[in-house]
Amino acid sequence: MLQSISFCLKELVVPGAGALLIGFLANLARHYIRRIKDERLRQLLLELVQAAEQIYYGPGKGTAKRRYVLQQARQRGYPDVTRQEVEAAVHQLNAAQEHTRHNDGAAD
Repeated sequence: MLQSISFCLKELVVPGAGALLIGFLANLARHYIRRIKDERLRQLLLELVQAAEQIYYGPGKGTAKRRYVLQQARQRGYPDVTRQEVEAAVHQLNAAQEHTRHNDGAAD
């Protein structure tokens, strides 16, 4: 009887644990891949925002800049970029520029 209980446990526990481990590793891989894609998109948006700032220099051209960024993102395989993502990139770029200006001014 003890052997049959041991056999049943081996038949149920080992495959179940294997399935749980495979599920966990698959979820971990999906999360990692999503994080890489998100980081690539953030970097691309920063570059596109910088380019738009140079192409459409000056105030009052936000719509043209945003249109340029969204169009370029679509051409590079990111068709679902939102306005909020673009605005976040603009904010991050402005914060980095302000930080640079502040540090340059402190050195004088």
